[in-house]
Amino acid sequence: MPDPVKEFLSNYPEEIRTIIGELRKMARSAMHGAHEFLYYDAINYSVDDSPLGRICYITPMQTYVTLGFLFGARLDDPHHLLQGIGKRARHIKIRTMDEAKNPTIKELVKQAWTHGAEPVPRTEQRTRRRAVVHKPARLAHLKRHLGHAG
Repeated sequence: MPDPVKEFLSNYPEEIRTIIGELRKMARSAMHGAHEFLYYDAINYSVDDSPLGRICYITPMQTYVTLGFLFGARLDDPHHLLQGIGKRARHIKIRTMDEAKNPTIKELVKQAWTHGAEPVPRTEQRTRRRAVVHKPARLAHLKRHLGHAG
């Protein structure tokens, strides 16, 4: 049976494939039970077979590899490896095999796996629910304001 990940990586330089091989090995040892699959041109690791349960991903580029964490903003990063300024996601750009073998990266992956499947904090859930509840009322208000029947 052909390996879809190997097929996917076949168009990338050998050095990139070697780095990804090291990261995949590390990910499997750090995230026992994780499901690995291709999704959006990346190798993803999830709590189940669904993209909704993704914890982290490995994305090949021509000159580096991105190791991304969907909830990286929650991770304790004392060595300041994580990049990004969004509310949730963070990533690391890995350019060499030495960087790929950095034990600090494995610790971040373990931490992401341990805490990544935790539910969104209650305050965020409440805010989202409130926004959804008020949305139809706001739409009706806008229709009235613009003179449309509603």
